[in-house]
Amino acid sequence: MGELHARCLRDIEEVALASFCDVEESRAQQLKEQFNGGDTTVEAGQVFRDDAIDVVYICTHHDSHAGLAIEAIEQGKHVFMEKPLALNIEDAMTIGTALKRKTVSFMVGFKLRFNPSVEKTRAFIRKPVLSIGQVTDVRWPDSFWGNDPEKGGGNVLSQGCHAMDLLRFVHRSEPVRVYAEGGNFGHPRFDIIDNMVATISFADGAVSTVAVGDSGKTSVVSKFSFQFMDGSKSAHLYNRLKSVAFSDGSRETRYHCREELGLVNMNKVFVNTLLRNDAPPVTFYDGLQATRMMIAAFESLKTGLPRDIPRQD
Repeated sequence: MGELHARCLRDIEEVALASFCDVEESRAQQLKEQFNGGDTTVEAGQVFRDDAIDVVYICTHHDSHAGLAIEAIEQGKHVFMEKPLALNIEDAMTIGTALKRKTVSFMVGFKLRFNPSVEKTRAFIRKPVLSIGQVTDVRWPDSFWGNDPEKGGGNVLSQGCHAMDLLRFVHRSEPVRVYAEGGNFGHPRFDIIDNMVATISFADGAVSTVAVGDSGKTSVVSKFSFQFMDGSKSAHLYNRLKSVAFSDGSRETRYHCREELGLVNMNKVFVNTLLRNDAPPVTFYDGLQATRMMIAAFESLKTGLPRDIPRQD
């Protein structure tokens, strides 16, 4: 993800890529050569202490997010954090505590929000009453770090936050309760949840169901599929959200984008907010709420009971 973000940032005129940090020095050097300059280091602290650097992108294993974010914030750096914010509520809250002590910009990388199809869906359906979400992938290899219970937490914990954030974003309402079923269907060596179906209740009375897992990717709708209904109109986002079908009950229209623009648009928006000294469109609180939704779903799955989702600041 660090390389993908660097590709996006390279094309933004106001941005200079100043430093590349990786635990493998050869990888940092490779990025330096690929993007024509900048320093390299294996020590994140060296980046955070550099007064010439304004913004850092944290694109590391999930378990390292909190520690790196706090160190960067304490050094006064603006932070872009790849999803998920954290693997547990405790780590997430430590980031929030650090943000209360420093006036810096902090944005979480929920790229799905920034696809043009999502913007069009929110304009078409202002108040969904029912939604169906899906983030399903091919089986993740056992050797992939995302399946490590400590580093990545498994497919559902790693990717489910995308679904939770997009549902909350389009519904424009806070989640209040979740009930989930699922388990470990394909990775018996690891203590992870790799497939889950959850039902979410929102504060405005709307309901949603979401499926997340690595038990197979469908060829019809792709890895990402989201349907929203408001009682008379519907929208179906599919084809990795490059496409959306709208229906008003009598007429159907479609929008299609040739490219997947979520990541590109997200980086442009983040840089523009920094230049204007505005608040980022995806805040720490958005990241926290997605984590709360996932943790509550896991608690429900393990207990067999619905779980309330707390709404504290």
